[in-house]
Amino acid sequence: GYPCTVTYGFGYAVWEKRVGERTLKTTAFVPPRLPVRVLLIEGEGEIRYFARLQMGSEPALAAYVVTGEENGLLEAQNPAHAAFHPQRMFFTASNAFSGFTCDQRSYQSGVLDGKTGSGLLPCFGAAVPFSGRLVLLTGCDTGQTQREEILKLREPDAAERALSDTVAFWKGQIGTLEVQTKNAALDHYLNGWALYQTIACRLWGRSSLYQNGGAFGFRDQLQDACALPAFAPELAKKQILLAASHQFEEGDVQHWWHPEDQSAGADKGVRTRCSDDLLWLPYAACRYVEQTGDMEILKEEAPYLASPVLRGGEGERYETPQASQKTEPLFDHALRALDLAIGRGTGTHGLALMGGGDWNDGMNRVGASGHGESEWLTWFIAHVTERFAGLARRVGDEALSERLIRKAEEYGTAASRAWDGKWFLRGYYDDGRTLGSHADAACKIDSIAQSFGSLSSFADKERVRQGLLSAVQMLFDREHGIVKLFAPPFVERNPDPGYIAGYPAGIRENGGQYTHGAIWLAMGCLREGFCQEGWEILEALLPEQHKETCYKTEPYVLSADVYANPDHVGRGGWSWYTGAAGWYYQVAVEEFLGLQVRDGMLSVNPRIPADWPGYEAVWNGKKGTIRIRVARGEKAALLWDGAPAKENAFPLNEEGAHTLEVILS
Repeated sequence: GYPCTVTYGFGYAVWEKRVGERTLKTTAFVPPRLPVRVLLIEGEGEIRYFARLQMGSEPALAAYVVTGEENGLLEAQNPAHAAFHPQRMFFTASNAFSGFTCDQRSYQSGVLDGKTGSGLLPCFGAAVPFSGRLVLLTGCDTGQTQREEILKLREPDAAERALSDTVAFWKGQIGTLEVQTKNAALDHYLNGWALYQTIACRLWGRSSLYQNGGAFGFRDQLQDACALPAFAPELAKKQILLAASHQFEEGDVQHWWHPEDQSAGADKGVRTRCSDDLLWLPYAACRYVEQTGDMEILKEEAPYLASPVLRGGEGERYETPQASQKTEPLFDHALRALDLAIGRGTGTHGLALMGGGDWNDGMNRVGASGHGESEWLTWFIAHVTERFAGLARRVGDEALSERLIRKAEEYGTAASRAWDGKWFLRGYYDDGRTLGSHADAACKIDSIAQSFGSLSSFADKERVRQGLLSAVQMLFDREHGIVKLFAPPFVERNPDPGYIAGYPAGIRENGGQYTHGAIWLAMGCLREGFCQEGWEILEALLPEQHKETCYKTEPYVLSADVYANPDHVGRGGWSWYTGAAGWYYQVAVEEFLGLQVRDGMLSVNPRIPADWPGYEAVWNGKKGTIRIRVARGEKAALLWDGAPAKENAFPLNEEGAHTLEVILS
């Protein structure tokens, strides 16, 4: 190989290397609205390009791929796979090929024999000579009009313009907020990379090195969307309504699904007994309305799915359900989910039933018999129920609001009772044995059972605070910058928590850092006034903090987990494709820096440590900008354009340039 310098930006990547006396620079990007990858190469010589073709869900389907060539355009179709049949894959270049083949055997033998057709090991293989600039295009199309638009990019100047347009597009998507704090690594991640990771990888690509299935997760992408209402409301709205259309008539939802051609029905996915999935729909609906003030989304109609309910003993089913004839507004979809969650009842300790796993679906055996209970789920349903009560009040349904508030209080009170002396239990197994107790051999303390208590108005706040401090003390490994999900890890299956015990000790959810949970612990600390602890956790999670260690993943995006296993301590895993990116952005911007949006109005309520002098930020709205300065002084003050403000609520879409000063005493 040759030494290579790689530069990653928002929407593009650049590779620069020397090959002998030649310098080659390759810029790769995908135009936002075209299904094509563009490689813009600068230098001279001959480029060889190779891509193996499968065009199906499994390698055996590659045998049915049919390839062809016409006027320097290689194309392929797979008539045996319905999802690919309407599409034609293609490869072409701005310069003429000096040779090509669509047979892997020929290419691997060094022979560009021009083979195309069926019955081959299909590929795109070609040699292209050039001097100056060369454009290579690989993609797919579903019609002549789209293909013509794509092929214009073969011209190098057109490709250059498309690159500039791509960079500008991403700046518009992720450039609303720019912060300048005392921590450069925090600034680097918040000023683009967090939202880029959330939108480009999670919402759109749904693929990375560790996960390349391309499926939508019901709760996964809803949580991603929750980072966006104040910055990209149209994307958040689209995802919420998409999720609603993947809810069954009974109120439960597809755990995940693959978007497919729906002419024969709905998207193929899995129906499960996960107990928390459906709750993220009312949660996301509340957050969207609270931030944007857009009540009209609640009236948007979405269809349901129809299929037989899971039978007794049937844990899950992978299927293509029918598209139901029943449609309802989003508000009714969300209420249907919440009512089903409430209707599932509680266990003997008053906690919500774990079902086939809650957020930690690796604990899928804790409540497999229908009796296991979840402390985290109880906190979560208490929070969602209370929050949706506020939404019901906004639409004028006082009776519903009062009913939900009573339920929220019941859940919050029950969760507060699940106390182990210095922290909250994680729950109970089917047979009544504790999960998350000091007396347990594994999982003596679980962080998410502590952090989510901070969200409930009906929690015992003294216990919440004690539980958070216990979690920080026992789970935050400051030496290695790791925040464990729980400790100790499972090494035996007695009792059996589920497939989580199949991971090695200290790897992923089994006692390693699962970054979602670590961020939630920071959130709980900040909400309860432990600002120093909250910041220390957020700082430890930043990828740049680990670039000199054995992290071994990209230093500009979060990893889903960090290993605590002694043989791999500090090693990052499952990078890029993690919902932790959206959660980090929410907690760092809203809970830590205190930049909160309600009904389209900005308020500033920082929870920064005492040794932070303040920070600066710029909010780039559609009509104007707000320059924000947070500083410390002898007397607290709030100034809008130099004059004292009557209240802590400022319009985000007011025209012109404005200044907002927040003086902390």
